Amino acid sequence: MASSSSSSATRLRHYDVFLSFRGVDTRQTIVSHLYVALRNNGVLTFKDDRKLEIGDTIADGLVKAIQTSWFAVVILSENYATSTWCLEELRLIMQLHSEEQIKVLPIFYGVKPSDVRYQEGSFATAFQRYEADPEMEEKVSKWRRALTQVANLSGKHSRNCVDEADMIAEVVGGISSRLPRMKSTDLINLVGMEAHMMKMTLLLNIGCEDEVHMIGIWGMGGIGKSTIAKCLYDRFSRQFPAHCFLENVSKGYDIKHLQKELLSHILYDEDVELWSMEAGSQEIKERLGHQKVFVVLDNVDKVEQLHGLAKDPSWFGPGSRIIITTRDKGLLNSCGVNNIYEVKCLDDKDALQVFKKLAFGGRPPSDGFEQLFIRASRLAHGLPSALVAFASHLSAIVAIDEWEDELALLETFPQKNVQEILRASYDGLDQYDKTVFLHVACFFNGGHLRYIRAFLKNCDARINHLAAKCLVNISIDGCISMHILLVQTGREIVRQESDWRPSKQRFLWDPTEIHYVLDSNTGTRRVEGLSLHLCEMADTLLLRNSVFGPMHNLTFLKFFQHLGGNVSNLQLISDDYVLSRNLKLLHWDAYPLTILPPIFRPHTIIELSLRYSKLNSLWDGTKLLPNLRILDVTGSRNLRELPELSTAVNLEELILESCTSLVQIPESINRLYLRKLNMMYCDGLEGVILVNDLQEASLSRWGLKRIILNLPHSGATLSSLTDLAIQGKIFIKLSGLSGTGDHLSFSSVQKTAHQSVTHLLNSGFFGLKSLDIKRFSYRLDPVNFSCLSFADFPCLTELKLINLNIEDIPEDICQLQLLETLDLGGNDFVYLPTSMGQLAMLKYLSLSNCRRLKALPQLSQVERLVLSGCVKLGSLMGILGAGRYNLLDFCVEKCKSLGSLMGILSVEKSAPGRNELLELSLENCKSLVSLSEELSHFTKLTYLDLSSLEFRRIPTSIRELSFMRTLYLNNCNKIFSLTDLPESLKYLYAHGCESLEHVNFSSNHSFNHLDFSHCISLECISDLVRDFMNEEYSQEAPFRLVCITKYSIASTNNMRTSWREPMRIKLPKIKAAPKLVGFFVQIMVVCEKPFHLQFPAFSYNWDCEGSRLYRINLKPNLYQSSEMMEDNNNRPYKWHHLVIVQIPTGIISAEIDEVQFESHIQVPEPGDEIILCGVEHVGFVLK
Repeated sequence: MASSSSSSATRLRHYDVFLSFRGVDTRQTIVSHLYVALRNNGVLTFKDDRKLEIGDTIADGLVKAIQTSWFAVVILSENYATSTWCLEELRLIMQLHSEEQIKVLPIFYGVKPSDVRYQEGSFATAFQRYEADPEMEEKVSKWRRALTQVANLSGKHSRNCVDEADMIAEVVGGISSRLPRMKSTDLINLVGMEAHMMKMTLLLNIGCEDEVHMIGIWGMGGIGKSTIAKCLYDRFSRQFPAHCFLENVSKGYDIKHLQKELLSHILYDEDVELWSMEAGSQEIKERLGHQKVFVVLDNVDKVEQLHGLAKDPSWFGPGSRIIITTRDKGLLNSCGVNNIYEVKCLDDKDALQVFKKLAFGGRPPSDGFEQLFIRASRLAHGLPSALVAFASHLSAIVAIDEWEDELALLETFPQKNVQEILRASYDGLDQYDKTVFLHVACFFNGGHLRYIRAFLKNCDARINHLAAKCLVNISIDGCISMHILLVQTGREIVRQESDWRPSKQRFLWDPTEIHYVLDSNTGTRRVEGLSLHLCEMADTLLLRNSVFGPMHNLTFLKFFQHLGGNVSNLQLISDDYVLSRNLKLLHWDAYPLTILPPIFRPHTIIELSLRYSKLNSLWDGTKLLPNLRILDVTGSRNLRELPELSTAVNLEELILESCTSLVQIPESINRLYLRKLNMMYCDGLEGVILVNDLQEASLSRWGLKRIILNLPHSGATLSSLTDLAIQGKIFIKLSGLSGTGDHLSFSSVQKTAHQSVTHLLNSGFFGLKSLDIKRFSYRLDPVNFSCLSFADFPCLTELKLINLNIEDIPEDICQLQLLETLDLGGNDFVYLPTSMGQLAMLKYLSLSNCRRLKALPQLSQVERLVLSGCVKLGSLMGILGAGRYNLLDFCVEKCKSLGSLMGILSVEKSAPGRNELLELSLENCKSLVSLSEELSHFTKLTYLDLSSLEFRRIPTSIRELSFMRTLYLNNCNKIFSLTDLPESLKYLYAHGCESLEHVNFSSNHSFNHLDFSHCISLECISDLVRDFMNEEYSQEAPFRLVCITKYSIASTNNMRTSWREPMRIKLPKIKAAPKLVGFFVQIMVVCEKPFHLQFPAFSYNWDCEGSRLYRINLKPNLYQSSEMMEDNNNRPYKWHHLVIVQIPTGIISAEIDEVQFESHIQVPEPGDEIILCGVEHVGFVLK
């Protein structure tokens, strides 16, 4: 289910109507009649039949019934107020009504609305009795308010009705017409359906009576389109005089049959006769053209079907709603259906919830099955029909090992029912679309359209067809992705085509099958593509020279690995082997030879990727490379030279990163239209020419470290170079920007850019999308970087000019209207242009370490603002303006002159409740005063850093921050007590609070991380440890850790002299118990020299190795403070740090019996062994 919100449509409902009434007045009269009428109309109604009300507090069952009802009908009668239960019901009902969680209809049965509103008549008598009891004062006030509120609602008055039966009929009719319905019996409706209903309700716009609305529900097969349509039909169809759900239109019926079924359903006429499809269309227009209808056409897969049933909105009367579910978006476009709702897959959380409901009726899984449930639900990748099929298939299996076997099969081969659903989409394609589909499924899934286009001619239209039919997805940046179950289906089709004989498959991807074909030398001319992840090869394979010879049509050859390294299990006997003359892609990571075969003919090659190879050179002499677009030799450390590339006239990407032995690059690249060039870490290069205006310069011994980059104003010679990354001593000269830097990178907009951007590019402007120029450190006496204008960079969305000592930012920065990210850290300007307030798209601004900055312009559009190290910034006034602002994350660390946060509070004071700030960092802002009052304004804070501030107590307003999850108090040396922290807090970092003596947490606290390292004055450590261990604990809780500095340990017998090697610990044996929720390990770490040990965020992680070993990686910080270094010779230090780790059983296997600890402590003095480590105690956490 979707989570609760202010909308009434997001709460899980058990009842349509809740009846609130005084039994002695109405049970035998209107209540009984109304209940029967509602029930006869299919309205699920809750009526409390208990006649005896005991006490002032209503039963939990009644509370839940109210909270899970759509409507509350409140029958206000003479003695209603004499029941405290009725008044409590009404209070809760009106509270939910004010939160838009329930609709309320009052019936004034024998009483005046004014008596209810002002508590007069019998209501006054009842309240006189209540007010005589002082203990009921607060309740009485709430009851009076609820009665006033309900009396102000529009309702029914029994005294104004001639006939009570007519009044009941009006009430039932009104509720039936407005009541949202979810009557589908499919269990999947219980998860996420209301979110669909909310969005579809907006598209339907039922209130619009003048127009016909046609709405498409579009998505891949099995994703739940029909289910959504059924729920819409159940919910809204009764509001229309005529309605019809035409199910599974694609099933094979001819169009004339479908037209007859539609007319018969709506007209209640079984004798409709149609002579032809054209006659049927005319009959629909004439008979339904004046009727208001609600029609669902389910699973339409042919344009002819839609044209014969609902070609145009004019075929139906005003106010009609026509819903079409389909896998084909083009079909909807053919009829001008503009309102299209795309159904997407479930997320992991909802998928798991669905699977549990379907597999075991929502019951908790048996021991050992929880992880299997998660694994099974993830196999469906959010596809509802797959969840149904998997759950149905697996629910009959009871043994864990059988589940394991079945899941292993499902991971490779699609379940039959799922495959049939998805295969239907493939079967509806023409032959060309089928070919592209299989290429994507077997080879190009995840690739960029531009990349795929290079290998598959004229594929744009085909891929667009597949996207329209929900068989692939095209992201905003042009990447093509296919649902994993469609990938499995496509690959199964390839296997079926070859009768499951790998040597005859069109594509090979399975490591076992590839190993067999290559080892047995059984490849054939039918093989077009071969893709192998080298890390999946268990054994070394020595390839014969003839292995690729029979594969005459081999077009795509890919041996790849994700981790760098030139070691591979795939070896060649010699370089005398033959590759197909049709080869377009040769991608061979860790290529084992020093040169490609002499008879290699690369004239068809489009991509040549030989990363981390052992190559000394690619080939001898010059070869024809007319189609080569990508040449990637990343990490080929033995490569000394590149071949002549003058024939590579279409080369777009040249990637030479980490080719450390490369000494020269052919001059011919000066005449190429490169789009991407990467020469990072080419330390052996002695000279380089990149483009016409890029001049060669002398280079120092430490590699490619001095380049003069002179880019022309119009960027004419860079019309193709869209990506560049270089690093070293760079002399940069761009239009308006010039100076030295250590790093330069940029990327450009694509040719498919927005029309306005294309216009700018055609006008001679730079098409840079991102520009990053930086020096690696801030220098006090540098040569300043000149920044005169940004006029020639209108397409920038990201700009970083870091540590360049820029003294002035030009006013024309306001012309960067697409700019979203701006980092000007480490510069020397005092003020920024006021025109920056005009950067409407700017979301992130960093001005860290701008040490001369004194004031800021208005920046109300910024969501994340970083001002750390702006030591002269004294005020924030005016930065958010007087209107709406968007600031969510604010960092002002080490702003030592900042005395107030008033600049970000001024709007809050004029518009209370508008402050949406989520993260605030005030570390080392020691001039701040009145912090408690200022923090009280940030009610939505989830993250707060007050490290190194000099308060003695934490600000009292922190206790009111009910969303707070993370609090940093590191090195708050004057604080002596920690109390009244918000109960929402999960992560508390209080390292180095040397004066801290007392800590007191609420019993409702449940921390995931506590760091009290080097809190040397802390008392009652045993109590703190006990409280941490006794906190409420659940299977869903993450890994938990606490670190406390203490002085003594019982013994050092179990201590390790070094913590540089992994340490394994056997868990005590314990029988499985329902109350077992985790285990804990107490570790003692002893620093024998004056060092601090600290566990900051992200200083630890964990994983399972095999089925019996749980590995915990601890990576604490270890350092000396300046004070400790000064005292090192005067007095000895010996800090004992207690580290407690808790691991829930929910995230590990039930068979785990051993824990391994690994640490990566960086010792400041490598020659000294300063760490002792040992385990004090191992135990279990029980509920």
